[in-house]
Amino acid sequence: MSGPQTAPPTVPADPVPRPVPSLREMAWEYFMIGATGFGGAMPWLRRTLVEQRRWLTPDEFNDALAFSQFLPGPLAFNLIVVVGRRFHGARGILVSTVAIMVAPMFYSCAVGALYLRFGALPVVQDAMRGVAPVAAGLMLAFGLKTAAARSLRSTLAIVVAVTFVLVVWFRLGLFVVLLSVIPLSLILAARRIP
Repeated sequence: MSGPQTAPPTVPADPVPRPVPSLREMAWEYFMIGATGFGGAMPWLRRTLVEQRRWLTPDEFNDALAFSQFLPGPLAFNLIVVVGRRFHGARGILVSTVAIMVAPMFYSCAVGALYLRFGALPVVQDAMRGVAPVAAGLMLAFGLKTAAARSLRSTLAIVVAVTFVLVVWFRLGLFVVLLSVIPLSLILAARRIP
């Protein structure tokens, strides 16, 4: 005689279903980010991927961002490669990278030509100095939103604090900081896995 049977445990469904973007949607969004993402694309990427389109959760974005930091090359470019591959494989990578580069490539050529011609003018120098605080503000806002993710409101916040102290207070180089912080991060992350 067997005892009462219990139903197998169910995995809770994601309360907000995540849409899978089409290649056309990804191309358009990345083109617009490239065309309007002055001061760096990272704040606009997070806003688009997490807040507006909801293609990624904040934690998924942070995971993709963390992985992108270990790849060589520009961070924003690495992130769109990771996200493009996640949704559409090699085609997603190709579409994402071309779409985000078209407008900045045109802008860079045009602005570079204008700067060579007019860069010595005082009004141009003043404008260049005025752009720096805007870019810093955008990056600060991006950092605060990223830090507000659920995974960073846990014991993993210790890693953020230690990294900040090592970089800002002790002025250690990237390689030394990584060697110091990665073991701590792995230990804390392993303790969170059920």
